[in-house]
Formats: sequence, structure tokens, C-alpha cells
Amino acid sequence: MSQAMDVSSIKSSTQATVDHGSKPVLCVDLDGTLVKGDLLWECILLLLKRKPLWLVLLPYWLLRGKASVKRHLARHTELNVATLPYRSELLEFLRAERLSGRRVVLITAADERLARSVAEHLGLFDQVYASDGKCNLKGRQKAEFLQGLFGKDGFEYVGDSSADLEVWDGAQAAYVVGGPRLAEQAAQMTEVKRVFSHRQPSAGTWIRALRGHHWFKNLLLFLPLGLAHRVSALQWMRTALGFVLFGVCASGLYILNDLLDLHSDRGHPWKSKRPFAAGEISIPGGLAISFVLLTSALGLSFLLSLKFGMVLFIYAALTMWYSLQIKRIVLLDVFVLSSFYSIRILAGALIESVPLSQWFLPFSLFFFLSLAMAKRYSELVNAEQLVNSGNSGRGYITGDKDVLMSLGIGSSFAAVVIFSLYVHSPEVVVLYRSPAPLLLLCPIILYWLSRVWLKAHRGELHEDPITLAMRDPVSYAVALAAIVVLVASMMKRA
Repeated sequence: MSQAMDVSSIKSSTQATVDHGSKPVLCVDLDGTLVKGDLLWECILLLLKRKPLWLVLLPYWLLRGKASVKRHLARHTELNVATLPYRSELLEFLRAERLSGRRVVLITAADERLARSVAEHLGLFDQVYASDGKCNLKGRQKAEFLQGLFGKDGFEYVGDSSADLEVWDGAQAAYVVGGPRLAEQAAQMTEVKRVFSHRQPSAGTWIRALRGHHWFKNLLLFLPLGLAHRVSALQWMRTALGFVLFGVCASGLYILNDLLDLHSDRGHPWKSKRPFAAGEISIPGGLAISFVLLTSALGLSFLLSLKFGMVLFIYAALTMWYSLQIKRIVLLDVFVLSSFYSIRILAGALIESVPLSQWFLPFSLFFFLSLAMAKRYSELVNAEQLVNSGNSGRGYITGDKDVLMSLGIGSSFAAVVIFSLYVHSPEVVVLYRSPAPLLLLCPIILYWLSRVWLKAHRGELHEDPITLAMRDPVSYAVALAAIVVLVASMMKRA
């Protein structure tokens, strides 16, 4: 079918009438303009998360054109348009124009099914024109369609990209969503009445997306060296390199996880402010950065140490499996989540072949299992409405809170019991001249874990417990007390 025939089919299906009022029709784009993002990529993420095998059909759909891809994605996904990151300033402007009696039209390259869902949700538009599975209503096709419908200079247009320049060329006026450069280009085509500023993601935004504060967790790689009392500068330098590589890999995985959780995060009290959920960074940009970080970190890790590279690869594979499936499996998710901490300790040990005590790994497993359950418990406390709606992206219900608390607190005590047994084992004499003071670490550890659970029960735990410790003065005091005990244990008895 020819391009002209495709455009005509859209026109006949909408059966619009031209408004001859004093104000020209206001035509509004959707992707990147009304919404911060692209619905095509939104649907691809949904398909990747819920029906990943269907992605193999994308090349086949693409053979029939981009509009065909959008139509199939719209059919095989259920996008919640109510939680999309709309541009509030533009919405206020459109409401004011509509109240003044002006006719407002939504015209987009997104699929018609999604466009109509958005229009029904917002209640701002008189007509909706969108891609119909055959014609991709973008650029020149959109320009020709609007001029054929309203006549040249018979409409004003709100857009956000260089693809809209051809549309502005036939418009009476332009409303630009973007920066000064795009506004200057639009001004060469027609009068620019208003610019809705669109800031590029700042360095701080990218640091939040990379979860820079989560690099604190990677300090666990140094724990085997510290507990084995290794003082070699070369060993600490190699471990520091492993720290960086693990951080880069983890950041890439955090981006991927946030993209897969994007739709459920938008209904969450604080996760909705994450850069991808808020639309501050584009989905394609996130996927590209994630790929670069993962491939570079994994490749370099094998050069540092073959065993370290294998552990980092297993960590990456397990994390991706967790993001795609495991996080929705009750209880298994917290066991896997807690293992990520222990994997960091194991990775640090393997860089310099530091042997780990048979007591240490069981202790760390129970210790971090308690923290993982506290994190999941706090989500049930703080996002009860989201959990009840079934859109939390997890398999829990609010009634599971008590079970998680019981299991988590029990894990805390199990960790402390294992540590107390370690203090009485023959191994401890090799490393500590006066092991007896180490028993003081038992109440110190139990106090900190109990405090984490108390904050979770009160609804005050809004982040990962380990990252909470970075901003918690009490945690620093606990750490200082633990260091004093360790130093006292290494001193000779009088």
C-alpha cells in the first residue's frame, strides 16, 4: 500500500471536522512531548520483562514497517498509561487552552490503541490521530496529514524533536518542548510562541541512576584482606581494582533492574523518583550505558583474576535472572538478594586467594539474609496500596509482613550465635592474641540488626539497610565500637 493511501486510511477512520473558530487547532505530539519518553520503548521493556521470548519476533514485525512493530507491541503488552511521566507544565497549558474553548488534538506516531488510552485518561483532547499499524504518523507523513486535514497554517503544533521540523514548517505557530537549539530551528520554520524547557540529565541524575551510593556495599571486597590481617600494598591495590570493576558491573545491573522495574516503580512512594521511572533519562540511553558498563567490567575482570572474573560473571547472570524472574518468587528472592553480599566477600577473597573461615560464610549468609528480609518487609509497610493492587512487581501480600519479620529477626540471632561459636573455635587463636573481647561484638551486632528491624517496623527504612548505614550516625558509632573491640583482641594480654 502506498504512503498516500495509508495516510488517507487514517483520515477516513477518524472522520474529523475542521474547526473554523478564531483560534487554530492546537495539535499535540505524545512521545517525548506530552510524555517524558517513548511508548515504543515502554512496550519493549514490558515485553522483555513479561514475555521475553516474544522479542525474537521483533525483526519479523519490523519487516512490515515500524508501525507494524508498534501495533504488535500494543497488542501483546498492557501499559498502564495512568503512571506515565507526563509533563506537568504542558498539561496545565493544555487544560487552560481547552477551558478557553480551543480545540485540542492529539497526533502521534504511537499506536492508536495506546494513544486513545492516554487521551481517555487525560480527558483533554477532541480527536486522536495515531499510527494504525500501516502508516507511521511521524515527520513528513504527519506534516502532510495535518495540512491535508486543517490546511497549511491552519493549526499550531507542540513537538519535541527534529522530526517535528517538517510539521512546524506547515504550522501557523510552534510550541517547543526542548532546548534553545531546537527552538531556534523551529523559529526558522514558523513563529515560536512558547518553549517548554527540557533539561538534559545532569551528572547528579546519572550518579543516582548508577546508584553511586551503593558502591559502599563493594567495600565488602576488602573484608577478607582485613580479617586475614594482610598488609601487602600490592594486594590492597589489586583488591581496589576489583572494587572498581565490581562497582561498574553492579551499576550496569542496577540500571537494567531499574528499567525492568520502571512500571511498578512509578506507583511506589519513593521509587517513583528514580531517574528512569521519572522519565529523567531515556530508556535507550539507559540500555546503552548498561551494556557498555557490563561488557567493559566483565571483560577486564578476567584480566585481573580468572576466578574473580568467573564470580563476577556469575553475579551478573544471577542478578539478571533475579531482575527478570526470581524477584517475583516469594522467599527465594530474599535468599538470592542476600547472596549478593556474600558473593562480594567471596570475590574479594578470590582476587588474592585469601582463605575464608568455615564460620565466616555461614555468618554472612544469615546476617545479610536478615537485612534482605528487612528491606522486603519495609516495602510491604510503605507501599501497602501498591502491593494490594498487585503491581508491586513482587510476589508478596501485606499479610506476609509478620512472617518476614519473624524469619528476619530469627536470622539475626542465628548470625550472632554462629559468631559466638567462632570466637570459641581453634581458628580464632591464630589471628587474635586475646580472643575473649571478641564476644563483645555479639551484643554490638545484635543491637545494630535490632535497630534496623525497629526502623523497618516503624516505616522509617526507605532504602537498603547497608546504604542507610552511610547516613546514620548511630551506625558509625557501632562501627567504631566494633573496631575498638577488634584492636583490643589483637593486643597481647598483660
